[in-house]
Amino acid sequence: MIAILVAAIPFTTTQASAEQSERGTMGSGYKEYLQQHPEAAAPNTQDRSAGSSNTTESENGERILDLSEWQGELTKKQVKKLKKEYDFIIIRGQYGSEYVDEVLEHNSNLLDKQNMKFGVYSYSMYENVADARYEAQTLYNRAPKASFYINDFETDSVTSGSSNKATAAWYDEMKSLAGKKKVLFYSYENFMLNHAESAAQEYDGVWLANYTTRPESPHVLWQYTDEYYSKILDQNVDASYISPDVKPSWFTKKSKSN
Repeated sequence: MIAILVAAIPFTTTQASAEQSERGTMGSGYKEYLQQHPEAAAPNTQDRSAGSSNTTESENGERILDLSEWQGELTKKQVKKLKKEYDFIIIRGQYGSEYVDEVLEHNSNLLDKQNMKFGVYSYSMYENVADARYEAQTLYNRAPKASFYINDFETDSVTSGSSNKATAAWYDEMKSLAGKKKVLFYSYENFMLNHAESAAQEYDGVWLANYTTRPESPHVLWQYTDEYYSKILDQNVDASYISPDVKPSWFTKKSKSN
């Protein structure tokens, strides 16, 4: 009996750790939705980990990776390899306004030092318009050297006013700080249509998660998996395709006007 209990402990700990690691990271709200709506997670002919080599081009568009503290600190060697394979990568800046990603400072400084462009996202938890503006401010102040910014809004956290107004306020505040840099909206299609449909259209571009098929709504990025194996990082990470009609340089090139 003792042996059975001991054997069970690592499993429970690992399971709890895995669940905790997903909180506040890009796609965690989407995965909760899939658990509640299994019909939305129907198998697809495309393997979620498809194309696990370093090849970034496919018929779906160029591949881009997004990372957080759960992938650890990047090394100079890794960044040099990433720079050869990708036009840019995306990193997490914060979870709400209070929690700063543990590797944000290290990774953003290293990427900047190696002249690799990067976008930064906030897993948003704003409760109202004022809170949304504040979250945008904290993200910008924590990553002023990012090439573009993303509002990752996939959890219904708004308690006062409408989520559309709060989401629009996030964009307005970030745009006032970032100026000509792009500001993107990230979510999954069902959530966007029910909580931020009009506000999302104000953003410079929309990034949608769907692990089965390409989203029907217009988008500039499609996060198609959280199980892409990166040889450079030697682990599974989130991966997205840039829409075929969008050039990679669009994300990091400043707009001609605000």
